[in-house]
Amino acid sequence: MRPDLSPRILAILLAALVALTPFSIDTYLPAMPEMAHYFGTSIGMVEMTIGVFFLGYAMGQLVGGPLSDHYGRRRIGGPGVIIFFLATIGIIFAPNIETVIAGRFVQAFGGGFITVIAPSVVRDRFRGKEAARMFALIGVVMMLAPLVAPAVGALLIKFSNWQMIFAFLAGYALISLGIIFLCLPERQKPLTEKLNLAKVGKSYRQVLSNHKAMGYMVIQTFSSAVMFIFLTGSAFAYITYLGVSTDMFPFLFGANIITMMTFNRLNPILLNLFSPHQLIGIGITIQLTATIALWGGQFIDPHNIYMVVPMIMVAIGVSGIIMPNTMACYLDDFSENSGSATAILGTCQFVMGALLSSVVGLFHSDSIRPMTTMMLLSSIVAVLSYRFLTHRTKAIHAFSADGGTDGTSD
Repeated sequence: MRPDLSPRILAILLAALVALTPFSIDTYLPAMPEMAHYFGTSIGMVEMTIGVFFLGYAMGQLVGGPLSDHYGRRRIGGPGVIIFFLATIGIIFAPNIETVIAGRFVQAFGGGFITVIAPSVVRDRFRGKEAARMFALIGVVMMLAPLVAPAVGALLIKFSNWQMIFAFLAGYALISLGIIFLCLPERQKPLTEKLNLAKVGKSYRQVLSNHKAMGYMVIQTFSSAVMFIFLTGSAFAYITYLGVSTDMFPFLFGANIITMMTFNRLNPILLNLFSPHQLIGIGITIQLTATIALWGGQFIDPHNIYMVVPMIMVAIGVSGIIMPNTMACYLDDFSENSGSATAILGTCQFVMGALLSSVVGLFHSDSIRPMTTMMLLSSIVAVLSYRFLTHRTKAIHAFSADGGTDGTSD
């Protein structure tokens, strides 16, 4: 028997699980030069570990989603942590950079299993505005990860070496394993039949054939792509283009996270006045306005930091409103296959984010116009999807009243 956790405690535990991924991405960034020197390779080879991680993470969600729907959240989350842990140990003792790259793919594959169960647990137990509030609370806790992860990595590298960073991640994985098996509720659904590929395919087809949900998926994918694109070009934009010092860069980067947390904390208050669908519209409108101003500023005073940083803060920060409400609307129709739905959404986000970020790199120039243009185009796609691909009236009525719980813990 597991404790009957309050929604707040459950949200914190789920956020701790999901935060393993941003820690896995951001903690070792300060150690990249040391890793390149240790393995006698270029920094470009070390940077490949990030792209491979995104690919493995997307694949992990795609496989883990339907498995969690069939076998249960803990039965999939647990093996995912074990895969992550073993791969991390392999990275620590890797003899060359190629082994690290392979290890990062496997590590991310297990991380995808872990991530996909968190939204599914929320969907198992909550609906409507209650689900949106849960996702918002998970979001604000999870946002602390990219805020503190680089600092944790820098501290570890200062007193030890790059292997200690991955030892830290291995320890985090063991804590996650304890959370999954000791604290998380499981679905009250007996396992009566074997999993087959036809059933997995049917589950994915059910998700992909839901046109309203696909509209929300496009919104989430392209509004989050604004952030992925910025992450790709952030160092060049701030340090090289605007001349910000490397000491000041973490503070400007962290300002985006703080802005996101502020919007996220406004979300529960706004849910008393608006439906989640309406808040999505408000959020993507703010994001579009900010990206237009950011893009236009490059034709007015391109090197003016005050025409760049504040607009980026708003464009990235408003995700604190967009993401939890989009997730709640997207998952509302998937009571039996929320894991598959979450997997499709996560895979789409990371694959599209990687592709659009590659386009920014392809068109790299001595200005930040390629970055700002891609951010603007992504925001436009999100707004068009909201306008034409979601059924506004149905969504508003579906969330007009406070949602309740529709599941119980064991």
